[in-house]
Amino acid sequence: LTNVASALRREPRIAERIPLISLMGGGLTSGNSTATAEFNIYVDPEAAHVVFSSGIPIKMCGLNLTRQANATDVEIARCRALGNRTGQIVADLLVFFAGTVKEVFGVSGGSLHDPCAVAALIDPTLIEFEPMHVAVELKGEHTYGMTVCDHRHLRGIGDEIKSIGKRKGETPNAEVGLRIDAERFFNLLIGTIGMYP
Repeated sequence: LTNVASALRREPRIAERIPLISLMGGGLTSGNSTATAEFNIYVDPEAAHVVFSSGIPIKMCGLNLTRQANATDVEIARCRALGNRTGQIVADLLVFFAGTVKEVFGVSGGSLHDPCAVAALIDPTLIEFEPMHVAVELKGEHTYGMTVCDHRHLRGIGDEIKSIGKRKGETPNAEVGLRIDAERFFNLLIGTIGMYP
């Protein structure tokens, strides 16, 4: 988001020419660089603030969503079974990534964070988004870099999240991803990988 924010600072009028930004960053509830901040936002929260305040339509694929797209041994085997060089390379990368995640976080598989933001553009029906106001925390001692998502109108956890009524607070400035159809996501991803040599 640093480059986008720099461009917006230099020429704010470009905002009206950008139809949509689909980004992997932030999270509805927690972070990974700190307890509250996700890495992509944490490294330049000022830039994220500029982008979220720009008026450009945003689809935010945060950690709460991307952790649902968890590549396991099943997806790795599917990549290998493609029989092409690209499938082998992706499978090897996923093995390395999953091993690192296991070593660092103690969990199996590896979440495919960035591909979720791309998938949101290729097939918008893969992800369920909810309009929310998203602010980027710039001052908090414990929350610096956090995406503060106003989700007071939602209740539940995971697949059980649902709207219970009227939104409160500021006007939504982003569509925040809540759920992804992981099976269809991996079908799209692996199908695309299969198109290459």
